[in-house]
Amino acid sequence: MGKILIKNGLIIDGTGKDGYKGHMLIENERIISQAHSDSREGAELLNQESDSEISADGNVVSPGFIDCHSHFDWMFPIPHHEEFLYPIVEQGITTVVTGNCGFSPAPVDKYSKAMIEEYSEFLLEKPLEFKWTDIGDYISHLNSTGGLLLNNAQQVGHGTIQIASEKNLTSRPNQASLERMVMMTEEAFEQGAYGLSLGLMYPPGLFSDTKDLKTMAKVAADNDRFLSVHNRALSKYSGAYPIIPFFGRAHNLKALDEVIKIALDTGVKTQVSHFIFVGRKSWSTADKAISMIEKAQDKGARIMWDIYPHFCGNSYLVVFLPPWFVENLNENLENPKAIKKLKFELNMAKFLVGLDLRDIQIMAARYPEGEKYNGLNLGEIAELEGIEPLDAMLKIVKESDGKALQLTWGYSGDDENEWLLEKMMRHSSCLFETDTLLISRGFPNPCSYGAFPRILGRFVREKQTLSLPDAINKMTGKTADWMGIKERGILKPGNYADVTIFDPNTIADNTTKKETAKSPSGIDTVIINGQIVVKNGQYQKHTKSGIALSCK
Repeated sequence: MGKILIKNGLIIDGTGKDGYKGHMLIENERIISQAHSDSREGAELLNQESDSEISADGNVVSPGFIDCHSHFDWMFPIPHHEEFLYPIVEQGITTVVTGNCGFSPAPVDKYSKAMIEEYSEFLLEKPLEFKWTDIGDYISHLNSTGGLLLNNAQQVGHGTIQIASEKNLTSRPNQASLERMVMMTEEAFEQGAYGLSLGLMYPPGLFSDTKDLKTMAKVAADNDRFLSVHNRALSKYSGAYPIIPFFGRAHNLKALDEVIKIALDTGVKTQVSHFIFVGRKSWSTADKAISMIEKAQDKGARIMWDIYPHFCGNSYLVVFLPPWFVENLNENLENPKAIKKLKFELNMAKFLVGLDLRDIQIMAARYPEGEKYNGLNLGEIAELEGIEPLDAMLKIVKESDGKALQLTWGYSGDDENEWLLEKMMRHSSCLFETDTLLISRGFPNPCSYGAFPRILGRFVREKQTLSLPDAINKMTGKTADWMGIKERGILKPGNYADVTIFDPNTIADNTTKKETAKSPSGIDTVIINGQIVVKNGQYQKHTKSGIALSCK
């Protein structure tokens, strides 16, 4: 890899401190020196021999951005994953935290492997070969394949562990199975997993008891690892709880009650994943939710949250269906009484949440005849087919065998309502993510191309929601410190050379609602472990200098 000299950049080191004009020298995979440009050390640095030089005059030299919530652990085992994941590095990201929402590719055995593969198909580019059994094997496998596009900090998923122990998606584990799950989680931490994730909107987390979840969370607390949680509900009303209109507590607040209780009762360091408010009528619950977390923090709870800067999020289409329907999906799709009940509940939720079916845009229909729907919303598909939007949704669910992917708009605001996103972004408890499902076909999530540039362009430069040092701190040093990622996230001698160089005056997200696959502006250079992977804004083909990290 040799030596790289970066000259005359505005070095913002990731600590939250103001930047300074300076130089940096990288040798092999590490930063070996950096200094103010007008200092004696800076002058000496310019006299150092190097294999390549980068003039960063007018640009910011930042730590590589850390995406604290992604799902690329399902893509990294694919030999040529860089051919479709490259937009992630082109937006300045150098490290991703994976194993989120309750699912990780390990641990597996010969019995659970098929279930994991089938259930996680919506995350997969193509079927995995599973040349590993546990987290340690998985990390070793990734590091034996000739490099990754990005660095990967892996969590272990509660859902994956339960399937490996219980071989069942819809039942609560018995005591013996729960004890096996505890043992498997401890082993995953010993082997290098950074945290434990819960996916409480998806089976088997959907059917989990809070008491059992606290047992698992205590394992993370005892091992000083963090717990990331996809809450049971992200909107004012949801299928996770009985819908009693206008009475009782908002469902997303009830779901947050559960997470806060787990955090307080176990002491676990807790990450609220994609802290979003789905549907226009859910936005009003945000102040209460933030206040709940602040009060829990005052009581000693260690809680952070993460958000993405676009007003949409991706998941699979069946996420809108209530648990009772999902539990026997194929049977219920053929049952007129079940469909009638479902339509009543979904229409009621639509009214109560303020989420229109036109807000749901198909990313990947996942069956040949449905590919024409990619990029269209359910209203547009309904008009195309001459049916109702709900029937269009059920048609795609059925034909895709529940594997269709979708984008939903109206998350935490819209283009005319950015106040909620800004409020969460300013908070000291906020970190940043993409949460994108990026595969080689279909209609991509705009976060795949422009999440971090959008923060730095729209919300730092244009709206001044955050200062540049504060935004970079949340993207880098603060995330690394909170999640236990050592020797990364801060620019200083001795740390790994993960570096993003960008123009603060031009950096921007260029995606639109109908053109989500547009590269950002203003990212000049990205370096991962001392190797240039993006030059003049373009990914350098076939360059893979990332590694699978280990939290040991």
